[in-house]
Amino acid sequence: MRDGMAPISYRCGLALAIAFAISGCSSASRPGEQDQTLAPTSTALQSGDWIKVTVAGEASLSGDFQIDPTGTVMLPLAGPTKAAGMTPTALAEALTKRYRSEFVRNPQVTVSGPRGG
Repeated sequence: MRDGMAPISYRCGLALAIAFAISGCSSASRPGEQDQTLAPTSTALQSGDWIKVTVAGEASLSGDFQIDPTGTVMLPLAGPTKAAGMTPTALAEALTKRYRSEFVRNPQVTVSGPRGG
């Protein structure tokens, strides 16, 4: 009787293994999803764009700012900062260095945008 059950158990185990493998594939992101997530951070900022700068724990340094016609943005404490031609990620890195060297002990800066006016 035990020998008669082994093939059924084997088939059930195999079916479960296949089910788990297939269910793991279904949670994978679609090819276009990753591109949509990364696109805003790889877009170069331009004059006229609005950006959101967030410095964690420093509300007075955070806010929405517009890049002026010369390609700079006026930021609290940092003053005029070149932004046009940079990606939001590159601008966040530059601001992190600037704030760290002069004003904030361990700044955590994020820049999101661009967005229209």
